[in-house]
Amino acid sequence: MEYIEHHCFPSWNTSCSLDLHLNYVNVLFFLYISTISVLTVCGNLLVIISITVFKQLHTPTNLLILSLAVSDFLVGICVMPVESVRSINSCFYMGKSHCRIFHIIMYILLYASLINIILVAIDRYFAVCDPLLYMSKMTMRKTLICISLGWTICIFYNLVPVNFGNLNLTGTTVICFRECAVAMSNALGSADLIVSFITPCIMMFILYVRIFTVALRQAKSISNITKKNLKSSRKSEVKATKTLSTIVFVYFICWVPWYIGMLNMKQFQKSPVKLSALLCLFYTNSCINPFIYAISYPWFKRSVKLIVSLKILQTSTNQFNLFPEDC
Repeated sequence: MEYIEHHCFPSWNTSCSLDLHLNYVNVLFFLYISTISVLTVCGNLLVIISITVFKQLHTPTNLLILSLAVSDFLVGICVMPVESVRSINSCFYMGKSHCRIFHIIMYILLYASLINIILVAIDRYFAVCDPLLYMSKMTMRKTLICISLGWTICIFYNLVPVNFGNLNLTGTTVICFRECAVAMSNALGSADLIVSFITPCIMMFILYVRIFTVALRQAKSISNITKKNLKSSRKSEVKATKTLSTIVFVYFICWVPWYIGMLNMKQFQKSPVKLSALLCLFYTNSCINPFIYAISYPWFKRSVKLIVSLKILQTSTNQFNLFPEDC
């Protein structure tokens, strides 16, 4: 069985024609992807500006949030608009070179999100399970190195299957004219599934089981101490862990159905409604993180107000306090 990633349906007589064949599924999918594309760009842009501009937010954890926001922002501005157009007609009319470039960019950005989510889990593991050594293990310099290494791995790893597909080394025949697809052999497809899905899932599951075990043990010991004696730094770490755990949980909700669908792609190709639903859920992940920050982080709400009101242009950002004592 071959592992094929595409949105072209050769079984349809109208597939890949130059005419647009609109139906309610195509229109709804176009409107949904277009909407979340705008929300993804705007929401993650606010996160990027907030963490970049305000020096109070320059922490290792926020650097990981920034890297995740950058990857999601680029998904919203580079990938989603193309997918929204392809939802109207499943074929790609921009040529093979543009198809290669599109898939390279798409896979790099989506895998970058995955790498950032893994780094977030590692950061929370050290913050909760080894708090005394956290500051020495997760410094700004080490975090920047990890982020840079993660993006580099994404770039090199995702050039391989795309180039293999385009060099026709997989033995897969493109059935549909103007099809924009990346095809991989059984071996490559299985390896990619293990590397990009199974292994990260196992890693994050183990890390978060350990995190929650330690957190519950700490909660019992803290229950005997009054809130006044609880350091604010530990309270902020607990809140950060809850928020970032939510992000990882949402990531699983959005990505796991897609990978399960990939295991049975031939069946989903016969049902465009199911495939469209999986894609909607898949791309929603890039949009939802800023809303989680808005709900969980008071500093993000304050920074957004300062950015939207343009007060950051009127006053030095060093004069703003995003962490008042009453919070």
